[in-house]
Amino acid sequence: MFLLFLQYLFVVVTASVIFEDCGSAYELHEVNINGCGRRLPCYITLGDLVPVTMHFVSEFESRKLDQDVLLNINFITLRTNATPEPCATVHCPVRSDAVTSYTSVMTVPTNVAANRRGFLQWRVYNDENRLVLCYSVLVQTQTWLQKYLRSFIIYGNQRCFCKSLESNRH
Repeated sequence: MFLLFLQYLFVVVTASVIFEDCGSAYELHEVNINGCGRRLPCYITLGDLVPVTMHFVSEFESRKLDQDVLLNINFITLRTNATPEPCATVHCPVRSDAVTSYTSVMTVPTNVAANRRGFLQWRVYNDENRLVLCYSVLVQTQTWLQKYLRSFIIYGNQRCFCKSLESNRH
C-alpha cells in the first residue's frame, strides 16, 4: 500500500511539463503532455497520438478558440494536427476569472528524423485572432522501438528499486 502511495505521489508531482510561455494573454498554469514528466526533453514518438491538457485562467471572455500546433525539428517547421478544437471540449464562450482546462490529441508527424531535438509550440487564438495561449516545450523525436526500450529501462529500474524497498521492509 505504501509503495502504491509513493507511485501515485510520483505521478502527481511529475505530471506537468516544463514549458516556456511565448506571449499568452491568458494565465497559463499547467501543461500536461501524456508520457512526459518534468524531465527535458519530452520524448514524442513518430506517428503517435499524444493527449495534451492545458489549465489556464482567462482574463477576458472569448467566444471561440482555434489552435495552431507547430513542431520545429532541425530548423524545419511542420504544422501538426491536433483534435478536437478547444471549443469542442470547453464550453465557449470561455469565462473570465475561472480555471479552464481542455485536452486535445496531437498527431506526431512521421516525416521527421528520429532521435532529433526541437520545439513543440502550441498557439491558441480567440475569435478576434488574439493570441490567448502560447507555449513552447523542448522535445525529442523517437521511434516506437526507442519508446519501448526507454519504458523498459525506466520501469525496469523502478521495479528493481521497489523490490529493494520491499526487501528492506522485511
